[in-house]
Amino acid sequence: NIVSAGMLVLALAIAARPPDPSHPYGHGKIEFLSAGIEGTAILFAALVIGVESIHELIAGPVIHDLDVGLALLAASAAANAILGVYLTRTGERTRSEALRADGRHVLADVWTSVGVIGGLFVVRLTGWIWADPWIAITVAVHVAWEGFRLLVDSLRGLMDEADGRLIESTVATLEDARESSWIDIHSLRGWRSGARRHIDFHMTVPRYFNVDQIHAIHDRVELALLDGDEHGGDVVVHFDPCDETECHHCAMSDCAIRSHPFELRQPFTIESATRPDPTAHGHPATRIDLSSAPAD
Repeated sequence: NIVSAGMLVLALAIAARPPDPSHPYGHGKIEFLSAGIEGTAILFAALVIGVESIHELIAGPVIHDLDVGLALLAASAAANAILGVYLTRTGERTRSEALRADGRHVLADVWTSVGVIGGLFVVRLTGWIWADPWIAITVAVHVAWEGFRLLVDSLRGLMDEADGRLIESTVATLEDARESSWIDIHSLRGWRSGARRHIDFHMTVPRYFNVDQIHAIHDRVELALLDGDEHGGDVVVHFDPCDETECHHCAMSDCAIRSHPFELRQPFTIESATRPDPTAHGHPATRIDLSSAPAD
């Protein structure tokens, strides 16, 4: 626990550093690494509990008189439960993977203590001494599952897995702030580096808009998505020009190039916002033919 606490403090200190030229996306990934180490430590603890329990099943359990020790264990379990819940909730509120991981580590200790207390209580109540190692094995399985989940979550973060909650909130925010010139969004991607959010997507706008108008839209989109976020983040919008097939759901009232009347504005949804750009990666205009290039 002392090593884990020290690692937590170090990870939070590094993650809090602002982006710099060497780390343009910030230092938040250190939190996922810290969480992975915590998950590994929890798995190791589960392994030790399981091995000791199996050893007791083979050799026969030995129950000692631990009245004072049990009282201290119960008190520490209660304190750890409060601390674990606090760390976990604070991690959720601040989007800190390191705090969440440390909270789950502390709660794993609580489950271990509860298993010890429960096992000895059942033995004292029933006289069946085999209850202690069997309860310990049950606790080991639960602790191992928590460690495995934590390790998987950390690997997902390190591998930049899409953040479903971030994508959902982004789509909802863009729909609430939507302007008539925001005809469509697609190719939406969202991921986190620690507490910092990174969002990029394509937005279709009227093709006659100039650079000043498009730049102003980008500023308003960025403000809508990041306003009030103390952790900051990045928003990158790739603007696509509209074509006549989109006139049916374009709500621009003063469009001079409209070829079809407006019928119904299509809402931004997760399905439509995350669909890929059909012109990306393989559009004929973007391919480079090297077959006729001169030899060096």
